[in-house]
Amino acid sequence: MNRKRNHPMMMVYELGKLIKNSLFLFIFFFVVKAGSETWFFVYGRYGVVVLFMLTVLYLPFKWYSRTYQLDDKAVHMASRLFTTTQKTVPYSKIQNVQKELKWFHRVFGMTSLTLETSMQGGESSIRFPVLKKEEAARIEQRVQGKVPPELKQQKETSEEVDVPILKERKKGTESECNPIDSHKRIHFTPKKRELFKASFASLSFLALTPVIGSFLSKLDDFHFEKQVDGFLSFLFESTTVLVTTILLFVILSAVFGIGSTILKYGKYEIASDKDTIYITKGMVEEKYVSISKGKVQAVLVEQSLMKRILGLAMVKFVTAGGSGEESEVTALYPYLPVSRASSLIEELLADYRISSRMNRLPKQAAWIRMLKPSWLWLVSTVLIFFVKPEPLGISQAWWIFSIVLFILIMISRVLSYYHSSYAIHDQYIQFRSGGFTTSLYLSKRSRIIEMEASQTFIQKKVGLASLNIVNQANPVRFTSMEDLPAQFAGEAYQWYTGRKEEVHLVTEGEENHEQMGLGVLGDGYH
Repeated sequence: MNRKRNHPMMMVYELGKLIKNSLFLFIFFFVVKAGSETWFFVYGRYGVVVLFMLTVLYLPFKWYSRTYQLDDKAVHMASRLFTTTQKTVPYSKIQNVQKELKWFHRVFGMTSLTLETSMQGGESSIRFPVLKKEEAARIEQRVQGKVPPELKQQKETSEEVDVPILKERKKGTESECNPIDSHKRIHFTPKKRELFKASFASLSFLALTPVIGSFLSKLDDFHFEKQVDGFLSFLFESTTVLVTTILLFVILSAVFGIGSTILKYGKYEIASDKDTIYITKGMVEEKYVSISKGKVQAVLVEQSLMKRILGLAMVKFVTAGGSGEESEVTALYPYLPVSRASSLIEELLADYRISSRMNRLPKQAAWIRMLKPSWLWLVSTVLIFFVKPEPLGISQAWWIFSIVLFILIMISRVLSYYHSSYAIHDQYIQFRSGGFTTSLYLSKRSRIIEMEASQTFIQKKVGLASLNIVNQANPVRFTSMEDLPAQFAGEAYQWYTGRKEEVHLVTEGEENHEQMGLGVLGDGYH
């Protein structure tokens, strides 16, 4: 099987990134400090030019030295320049596939491809910056195990391979980033009403205010203070002009918010087939993510205060891929109607069910939460006591701030008790928690790699306990639920021991397909 390289256009793409990243240095040394004769700036100009030229000369060698190869079980990456490095990633370790279509890719008919793995570290993702769309589709299909057996037996002697199960999308009707599968079912695309709701829930219409403020401050920097002051004086002289200006600003803010929301979510699409979930988003720069259903570790349903008011929610899937702190979480459309969010989870993941019957925390939990010392309030009160801010000339404002903060903390604790609930049904465990914002956690027993119950001294006296759950992610994800009945914590432990019947031991040499979606752990379970 022949090794392949990224498309040669990768050198042009990397050159564009280099120019973009070097632009600040060139402006600083050759424009801002053009007249400086100090040794640092004189030799610095030569240094910037030499470094830039050396990097440009390095690009062809970088492209030529990096190759990849796909076989039936793994992706093999190699780099042979000054040193030889090789990396092999089994398909079972690849959690999801991401594509991104920037303006560069659109112009040249290319795409980028990222394979997110369950490995930890700085090189946990495999990235192909520039590929032909057909090649990206072929890699995705091979990684997800959807390549027909007859295609696997063929030798890959050319750079382009036909994928029989794919169909070309008609121009203007389907995403350029995602060649569609004939068996794919589209579950959700936002309607106009939902986009309007999303623009208000995201508060994107407020983004125009700092833009105008920044513009006015820039005018001051260029010595237009008199013009700015004259314009403001003109506004406040006439009530009619002021009201008209405010109305125009509100209209422009609304148009700006709705426009930015449409650009971001207008072409949003959530689809799936038997084994994979597909998310496509973006109108200017299109992004595409495919997630294997068998590798979803947990489901999160989150609501901010604004989303609760508008009856919206965000659904997230916890997977084991990604290279950042939050990249193990893949969000669906962030502004789903609450009723649609529950049904969508069941449509995408047939083996997941959200229970509407959950148990409230006992009354002892409310007293513990209300009487617990608030370090945030204590530290903040001490700080503002010494600083003693005087907004609007109010000399004793510090204690007003302290009282307001204390009231907000108490309201948050009351809401936290009111929103907290728990349930175990069949092979699922479900928690709901939060104060001003709420989060619902749902996971299967087979996806939980560790469960721990703990009790503080006070919890032990009143018969309560805390439960900590660990799901495989990158890094591992911890979920805690405090002040549960101690009896439920014991029942949860007994429930978790039933996991032994749902996982099997991976023996040496056995192919790991991650049917339970947990990967090969230190204890041998997946």
